[in-house]
Amino acid sequence: MAKTYISKQKGGHSNLTGLLLLLYLAGLQPVLSTDGEQPELDDDDNEALNLSIVGLDYVTVGVPSSVECTAKCPECTFSMSLDGQSAQGQGNALAFTVNSWAEALTVTCTATNEDNGVTATTTKQLRVLVGPANISITGPDLMNPTVSHTYSCHAHCQPSCTYTWKTDNGPWVGGQGNVISVTPQEMENSKCLICKATNSVSGMFVTATRNIGVISGPSEVHIKGPNIVELAEKNNFVCTAKCLPPCRYVSSVDGQTLRGNVIEMMVDQPLKSVTLKCEAQNTASRKTVTVLKTVQIKGSDRNLSTLQTDPKVL
Repeated sequence: MAKTYISKQKGGHSNLTGLLLLLYLAGLQPVLSTDGEQPELDDDDNEALNLSIVGLDYVTVGVPSSVECTAKCPECTFSMSLDGQSAQGQGNALAFTVNSWAEALTVTCTATNEDNGVTATTTKQLRVLVGPANISITGPDLMNPTVSHTYSCHAHCQPSCTYTWKTDNGPWVGGQGNVISVTPQEMENSKCLICKATNSVSGMFVTATRNIGVISGPSEVHIKGPNIVELAEKNNFVCTAKCLPPCRYVSSVDGQTLRGNVIEMMVDQPLKSVTLKCEAQNTASRKTVTVLKTVQIKGSDRNLSTLQTDPKVL
């Protein structure tokens, strides 16, 4: 609410208070404003000057703001202050940035008609808002397919924030507060969640995005390597699979078990073949898939049945 006072006397001064914010008066140097004896109401002079402060009724911490003092007075000089910090001159625009939260700030404007000495003062109270800032989405790092998962969004707001959500390329959805439930499908690899926090007064907003993987696999499990090997020749075999999160592997060569997905093998006796086995296990779901691979030995003696191999995991 704006209040206007009129005074026909000039004199005295007010001291500058502590620096609570950055204050600028366009094109002018800050000086002490004149604020004489207790002003007396004068409706006739107020109507003549028609003094008012124009601008929003709120400011946001950290966001540049401005207000303007207007009067029907071509020859007027203006003095404007914000909670005691003041500047005076021909300009009537006050630009400032609030650095810390307070419940409210008061802007004061005094206009003086240089022709007749009439002075009018008016005030305007500004509400101080915060944010939204420091937005984040919390919830599980991985999702199980066909299972519902809950995520929440948090932002620093004053007085409060409203929240809306967007999943992948879907529409913005509100009315759920700062919590959303998401159920991924079997074939999905990931879900993208976007939360928008909007200050309930200023309409300013910020967004946060989070990509969450969907547990999958193991699938497409293979043992890669030659199908035929030479005697006394080292060969590498690699077990691969599609997994999220990455799979754990256990490999074996004709019953000799090795941990890991890479096998370095050398056969130094003429054998017909050796059998490689790979087990790929999803570390989250514990699902396991096993594959086999038979490797032929070039120039092997079919009558030999004793396995002589030197397998090693890398």
